[in-house]
Amino acid sequence: MDYSISEVARRFGIAVSALRYYDQVGLLPPAGRRGTVRTYGRDELHRLALVQLLHHNGMMSLPDTATALSDPPAGDRTATRQVIEESAALVQERIQQLQQAGRVLDHLLTCPRDNPVRDCPHLRAQLEHTVDTALAADPPDEA
Repeated sequence: MDYSISEVARRFGIAVSALRYYDQVGLLPPAGRRGTVRTYGRDELHRLALVQLLHHNGMMSLPDTATALSDPPAGDRTATRQVIEESAALVQERIQQLQQAGRVLDHLLTCPRDNPVRDCPHLRAQLEHTVDTALAADPPDEA
């Protein structure tokens, strides 16, 4: 059974324009057409679910998702594995950043100041350090 583009968009919680874009860039071609309406079969729906898992859930950028889903030349798994390795490293970096953000927010919740974002001495010290570090670095050359 094939599903229309609007039905797929509704059932998967994605914009029709996104499905059209995925088709345009070769990431998710439709199974066929009913007149001018794109239709999708189960194979395409599985591919869409994989795009959502990898891209929508923040594991990979859309270009990296396309690379991971592309058919590599015979026997060459290098590009796919490299994309996966790089994406895994970026996810780990984001996890560390979010853990740091959680620690800052937890601290602000316990800060006794009326407005901890504006008046917390610990946050102020962290901001001073950030400013000092930025000012100590050599600025990049402007083009």
